[in-house]
Amino acid sequence: MTPLSRRIPRQTQSKALRLADLPFGEWLPDLAAYENPGCLEALNVLPALDGYKPLPNITSVSDALDARCQGAAAAQDAAGNVDVVAGDASKLYLLKAQTFSDASKAGGYTTPVDAQWEFALFGDKFIATNFTDPIQAITLSGSTFADLISSSLKPKAKHLAIVRDHLILGNTNDGTDGHKPNRVFFSALNDATDFDPSATTLADFQDIPDGGAIEKVIGGVEYGLIFQERSISRMTFVGSPLVFRFDKIDRRRGTPIPGSVVEHGRMVFFISEEGFFYNDGTRSVPIGQNKVDQTFWNQFDIANKSRVTSAIDPINKVCVWAFPGTGNSNGTPNKLFFYDYMNGRWSQGEINTEIVLRTLNQGFTLEQLDTFGNLDALAYSLDSRAWTGGEFKLGAFDTSHRLNFFTGSNLAATLETSERDLETRSKLRGLYPIVDGGTVTASVASRARIMDSVASFPTAVAVNSTNGMTPFISEGRYHKAQVKVAAGGTWTRAKGVKLMGAPTGKK
Repeated sequence: MTPLSRRIPRQTQSKALRLADLPFGEWLPDLAAYENPGCLEALNVLPALDGYKPLPNITSVSDALDARCQGAAAAQDAAGNVDVVAGDASKLYLLKAQTFSDASKAGGYTTPVDAQWEFALFGDKFIATNFTDPIQAITLSGSTFADLISSSLKPKAKHLAIVRDHLILGNTNDGTDGHKPNRVFFSALNDATDFDPSATTLADFQDIPDGGAIEKVIGGVEYGLIFQERSISRMTFVGSPLVFRFDKIDRRRGTPIPGSVVEHGRMVFFISEEGFFYNDGTRSVPIGQNKVDQTFWNQFDIANKSRVTSAIDPINKVCVWAFPGTGNSNGTPNKLFFYDYMNGRWSQGEINTEIVLRTLNQGFTLEQLDTFGNLDALAYSLDSRAWTGGEFKLGAFDTSHRLNFFTGSNLAATLETSERDLETRSKLRGLYPIVDGGTVTASVASRARIMDSVASFPTAVAVNSTNGMTPFISEGRYHKAQVKVAAGGTWTRAKGVKLMGAPTGKK
């Protein structure tokens, strides 16, 4: 047979040809590098259907709490005004005009280091629980929290939610029966202050005998979901005398990580002992299997599982989990996993946070309106909803205890393709990164045989300012590419690379 080098014209052998296109496919770190159908790294980016988008850094929009944030939430009243509440170990706070004020009841609170404040909106009241203290409530646009429950029975709870017209409590402690990890309490109809069982008011409780402790309660208009350690139940309103019917919809899995459970419409995302799932009210569907589950468990600092939080970013259509991973400091969440729930794609980020949350931006004060000029210069009247805020934001509390939005400059991004077999030994002379902006560097790692040690990436090379190619020499049969985009650059999409070079004629 004629050698390959003789069958290739001499001018072709010395010229850099387009040998292969390597896309930044779906991030699949659990699969082997060789012929991975996706990509091997997607760091500090957001997943998109056709590649990856930049991940903005967080930027503070408030002053600081006195201590580590252990829960926060936002809501909007009927007039359009936004209230943001937050809690640390000893206080509850209310945010007004970028300033957190102490809104605690007299004496404050005692929140354990491994607990989180949970919040729910019932009518015009923000309700809060930390399990150790009586359940708290504040009226929207109010100034101080106070004990909520006025009935004879005053259960405390680790978890709460609203289902139809009832306040639901899970994993409770009451003066009669003590701590009941598997108990669900429901308040009187349309009265969150009354928990004395009554066939008239429809207040009552239900113990779920198997499945372990209740780890989360998810509210809803039609039904609620009760997440236990090893099962999931749906609670459906049926009226007197049962009030709610409880049906097991998953007997195999629940969650050991309460902060991992987050809802978006009918989808409730969570981390079970098997990995990442969502439940639609009838079944649990895996979303991390053969994708990121193994990578998550390999990184996860399970001793600090109480520090995990999750949130929905409705603008980018991603669910985000913040967790303490490899290299964390004292249990501080330092990793983010992003899941594009529309396209089923993943990515990861590295930002130190205390919690992440879905929040709302607040409106303008009269003083802040001064920046727009005089009254005649305002585009809208002073009573317009344009000034009251209410835009959904993905938020986070930083390690200085301040509320942040993900609106800063773009983080330094790293993307890595799978390892591709070019079917013959080739000498690469460069690549074209398919990134539409920013300061880009790239490198290629090559090896001759699949049994050789996995190749490491050499020093990255800058993109040529004239032709857009990253020049280098790399020889082998198996190649993978790494592209880095420097922090602070402006770009919108990274899609892959085009490898340039020529076959060497060697097998």
